[in-house]
Amino acid sequence: MKRSAVLFLLVMHVAWAKTIVIEAKLPQTLPQALYDIAAPRVKNTGWSQQEAPTKVRQFLAGKETDAEKIEVLTWWAAQAARPDFFFDLAARCARAEQKDHAIYWLQRAAREDVCDTGELAADERFACLKSDHRWPKILDFLRACEAHWQTTAFYRDVLTLPDSYDGKSPISLVIGLHGYGSMPEDFAGADFQKICDTQNIAFLGVSGRRPLGRHAFMWTESFEKDLQHVEQAILRCRSSMQIAPGRSAAVGFSQGGQLAAEITASQPKQYRGCLSMSPGSRYPSGLIERLRLERSLSGQRYFFTWISGEGAGPKLRVQNWRSALSEKQAIVHEYEFPGKGHEWPKNYEDYFAITLQVLLH
Repeated sequence: MKRSAVLFLLVMHVAWAKTIVIEAKLPQTLPQALYDIAAPRVKNTGWSQQEAPTKVRQFLAGKETDAEKIEVLTWWAAQAARPDFFFDLAARCARAEQKDHAIYWLQRAAREDVCDTGELAADERFACLKSDHRWPKILDFLRACEAHWQTTAFYRDVLTLPDSYDGKSPISLVIGLHGYGSMPEDFAGADFQKICDTQNIAFLGVSGRRPLGRHAFMWTESFEKDLQHVEQAILRCRSSMQIAPGRSAAVGFSQGGQLAAEITASQPKQYRGCLSMSPGSRYPSGLIERLRLERSLSGQRYFFTWISGEGAGPKLRVQNWRSALSEKQAIVHEYEFPGKGHEWPKNYEDYFAITLQVLLH
């Protein structure tokens, strides 16, 4: 059942200065937890809210025992504004054979975070749970939550503005489009705040149109609906900024990389270009067909990148698009980063900064 999205606005006070999160209310119709297990006891660390994120990361990277790390994560789960590690905490508990606590966190992950049952099936950390008599019912519950999330209209936009921005002056906007199963926070944080500050631009991370959970989204088979979803996200941010006409760009990775190129080509008056990293999707691209509808893309630039060891797909896709874009007078740039997997390139923030400097200035 689809729900109407109700907005609330949260200005985050974090290490970077001006991040605004606009999020729909969490779904109220998710299946209720099967097992009423008491919440694990919380051992206070004494860390302040300001220092906690760094302290937790350092603690998890240290040599402390699994039990000690579980205690810290349990504490942080009760303190963090948007916990996105319930699944990992469940896995840690299962590996420590804390079965009840593992079930408790899995149920919360399915309702409040994200729980990929496909990933769960192959995760050896949950071996002790899979032999538990409750496992079949738990698995059915997790699948029901996973399916229900996809029927909701949940979304999240993450807008980063220059620290000195007054909210009134026209400013260039970059749309960030994440890959399958990821989230808009891929395009937020200290690195992006620095880019916004130094180049006087705004960065808007948009969640995929189909939610897989609170912290995971995907783009869909419908370009038109995905485009409408992005445009609605832009509209929601207009009270916080004035977008300079014709001075937008799109940046995306994987599924979002394919969508970034498609959106840019479909709206040449609005977008100066895009940075498409390792573009690809489970759905076929309609870029070449849409290019036939455009007279000219003169003035647009397309930056395509891929990783040398991730497979031939992204490179072949770019080669297929290149000639069609060039025929419409677009300028196409390509770069192959060395590496092994389907992932963001190292030192991506430097490449972002240079690319956006070319696209928007």
